Amino acid sequence: MILYHGTDVFSAEKILSNGISITVGRPFMDFGQGFYTTPRLAQAIEWARNTIAPCVLSMELNDNGLKVKGFDSPTKEWAEFIIKNRFGILPPTDYDCIYGPMADSGVSRMYARYRAKLLTFEEAVSKVHINPNGWQWVVLSNHAVNHISNIRKVDL
Repeated sequence: MILYHGTDVFSAEKILSNGISITVGRPFMDFGQGFYTTPRLAQAIEWARNTIAPCVLSMELNDNGLKVKGFDSPTKEWAEFIIKNRFGILPPTDYDCIYGPMADSGVSRMYARYRAKLLTFEEAVSKVHINPNGWQWVVLSNHAVNHISNIRKVDL
């Protein structure tokens, strides 16, 4: 499958020179710390345009032999998984990749309310909404990184 990574030109050059590092990504993201991509070129372009020097990389992922967790729609399980990752209460996963809808920006704001005990875990889960334009595929293991090939810049 073809995946895209929206970033800045400096990070893109590092990836092209040194390869993908799953530990560079920020922790406490929807599906954990990893290398976030999307199968949607328009979304990757949007991510890239949030940087000073936009760049999009395309790559091929062969998911044969990978342990993949998929959320095909925003279910309660999806919301719980995201809240646990964003709040730092989910132990590391043994999945190589996870895909599914993106949560909207409201999850970040809920964390402070949860930590101040103004919101229970169940209330936080019930308030998770999708970003209707967002779909993500995250690479979580070096085993999965080894299944990525043909990384190249996309002309914007």
